[in-house]
Amino acid sequence: MVAEEIEEVIPISNPGDHFTEQNLTHIKKLFYEKARLEANSQRNSQKNSTQLYKRRIPKIIYIPIAAILSLTIVTGAAAAMGVIDLSSILQFLSGDRINILRPVNKTSEDQGIRMQTLGAVRDGSTTEIYVALKDLTEDRVNASLDVYDFHVSGGRSHNAKLVQYDPDEKTAIIRFLVQGKRLSNRMSVQISSFLSGANKEENYDSGLNLSELLSKKQQTEYDTLDPLKDWISGWGGESALELSEQEFIHVLRQDQTHIKLPGINWMYISNIGFVDGKLHIQINPDDEMGRYNHGYFFFTDDQGNKQDIPMNSVSYGSYIIGGTRYGGDYEEYIFDISDISQLNKLQLKGDFTSYDQFVTGNWETTFDLKKDSLSKTGTATLTLDEEIRTDIVVSSLGVTLMGKGVNQITPENLHMELYLNDGTSIHPKSGFLNIDDNLMKWISPQTIPVNEVNYLMLNGQKVLLQDP
Repeated sequence: MVAEEIEEVIPISNPGDHFTEQNLTHIKKLFYEKARLEANSQRNSQKNSTQLYKRRIPKIIYIPIAAILSLTIVTGAAAAMGVIDLSSILQFLSGDRINILRPVNKTSEDQGIRMQTLGAVRDGSTTEIYVALKDLTEDRVNASLDVYDFHVSGGRSHNAKLVQYDPDEKTAIIRFLVQGKRLSNRMSVQISSFLSGANKEENYDSGLNLSELLSKKQQTEYDTLDPLKDWISGWGGESALELSEQEFIHVLRQDQTHIKLPGINWMYISNIGFVDGKLHIQINPDDEMGRYNHGYFFFTDDQGNKQDIPMNSVSYGSYIIGGTRYGGDYEEYIFDISDISQLNKLQLKGDFTSYDQFVTGNWETTFDLKKDSLSKTGTATLTLDEEIRTDIVVSSLGVTLMGKGVNQITPENLHMELYLNDGTSIHPKSGFLNIDDNLMKWISPQTIPVNEVNYLMLNGQKVLLQDP
């Protein structure tokens, strides 16, 4: 009876209803009021019976039943409020990492695939979000899933990485890492497409005799790209930044050859030749999946040893689908090889990844995520070309440097160690990154025990830390 009357006030059978803590408190209040009324009624009835029959009967306790019903209601409401057992889902994470995550439990379904935002944590400049993708109807979500188009609100730098896959549940766990200043607690995660069914060809031998191919070319003609005007979708290699800053770049004429590579059906070599004293190899990803597949060439000697030959690449050209222009039709590899004679004992090889499926849809969740308040702060003055006053924040996710002129510091010039109360220390294996205006960050691969941090050393300077 009590449960029925409560459901008339706030129906709990509809999973779409939105519960708040106030709702839950109200439900519990109603329940216990009803429980007390019934208990009093039972006691009065029991008292009258005792007077009428002049004999004692055992006292009946109704509270356990109320407790069971209350537990049922509280459990259902808690689930509706976003309560989720992250430790059972994110078992691959350490306990200290799970403890700092805030449960989210927001879902979105499209194309028979469900996206569930599980939990997240953020400090002042970094947000880490864990999302589960589960295929409810087919096998499009697998261990080689690669999120392609996605967006997370806030921040300048975004990264999505598959960190766990459960083949029995057909569920992939994706970690999103977002960096940059946040001004709002409101966040959203959106996935528009992903790739699956990756097939890798490592140390692939092209079997090509480049010396013979190049010797047959009468003349190498080239085109000129203007990085500011022409459609260039990407750069790669050791000196890609230098290449991208050139006023003009020369590339091979498109589709002057058509050399297929055995076993690789999504692209072909569309030209090869020397331009400006460097060897250029141009490929055309002519297959529908070619614009998503990727890889790179390299050279080995006749013993199969990989050679350290500097290489850069440029993706250019464009195509239009449904009125939208996409870049990267052609990929051109530029090797620091200036003459055919250098190729005599070299073999062209490559590492390539191709996918079976490109899945599109619209998966999006929106949630509130407060900043993690656990941190310690300090200040330091770095003396490089000039003195730069730096505010330092140590959080569970990493160490942040803030201040005017910080973005002018070369990350390689920063050296840091964290010292804990027990005398042990944390020595970063990776360095700081410039992630926003006057903001640098070192992201820790492990959860930092903030309460245990005593001080840090920054470029030989001891920085005392305190609670904010």
